Amino acid sequence: MINKNSTVYTFGFALVVCFACSLSLAVVSEGLRPQREINEELDVKKNILKAVELKTPVTPSMKSQEILELYDAKIEEKVISLDGQMIGDKKPSEIKDGEELYPLYVYKENGQIVSYAFPVYGKGLWSTIYGYLALEADGTTVRGVTFYKHGETPGLGGEVEKVWFQENFKGKKIWDAKTQTLHPVAVVKGKVADKVSKTEQKFYVDGISGATMTGQGVTDFLDRWIRVYEPYFQNIRNTQTP
Repeated sequence: MINKNSTVYTFGFALVVCFACSLSLAVVSEGLRPQREINEELDVKKNILKAVELKTPVTPSMKSQEILELYDAKIEEKVISLDGQMIGDKKPSEIKDGEELYPLYVYKENGQIVSYAFPVYGKGLWSTIYGYLALEADGTTVRGVTFYKHGETPGLGGEVEKVWFQENFKGKKIWDAKTQTLHPVAVVKGKVADKVSKTEQKFYVDGISGATMTGQGVTDFLDRWIRVYEPYFQNIRNTQTP
C-alpha cells in the first residue's frame, strides 16, 4: 500500500504534476506557433511600412490582410552584399546564417523609388532594441524610423517606441555633403538645440530624459548598421552626382 505521507510519494507526485504541466504547455505552444509566426511577420511588415512613410499610411483600423496586400504592392524585397551590390532575385528570407548578406526594402510609387528601409538593432540599457531605418531616394536623408520591439523601462528608455522620439529623426542626415563624409545620425543627451551648433544639428536628435544609456545604445547600433549599408548608398549618391 502506498504511503501518501512519505517523502518519496510527495516528490513523485510533484514530479508527475510538473511533467504533465510541461507537456501541456509544450503542446499549446506548438499549436500556437503558426499563428505566432504570422503575427511576427505582420508586425515586421507593418513597421517597414511605417518607416518608409507611405503616401497612404497604415492606419489602426486596417485589417491584417489589408496590411499584407499594401506591403506586397508597395515594397520590393532585396538583398545586398557587404560591398553594396544587389544580389539578383534573392529574398531576405533566403539569407542563411553566416552569410554576409543584408536585407533591403525598397518603397516605390508608380515605379519610382521613394525610399529604402533596412533593419537596425542593438543593445539599449536592458534589452535588444529592434527597428527599421528608412532613407529617402537620395541615400542621405532620413525619411522615417521605427523602434518596435524592446524591453527598456517604460517612461524612460521605453520612449524609443513613442511617436515623439521617432519623429525626431525625419529629415536628419547621415552624410555630410560639405566634407563628403559619413555622419550617422546620433542621439544627444538633452536637447540638440542646447548641445550642437546649428550647422551640425541636422546629424543629431533630442535624447530621452533619464535614459542616457538607452540613447547611447541607439546611437551605437545606428552607427553600426548605417556603416554596413553605406557602400550601397554611396553607389546611389555617386550615380546622382552631376
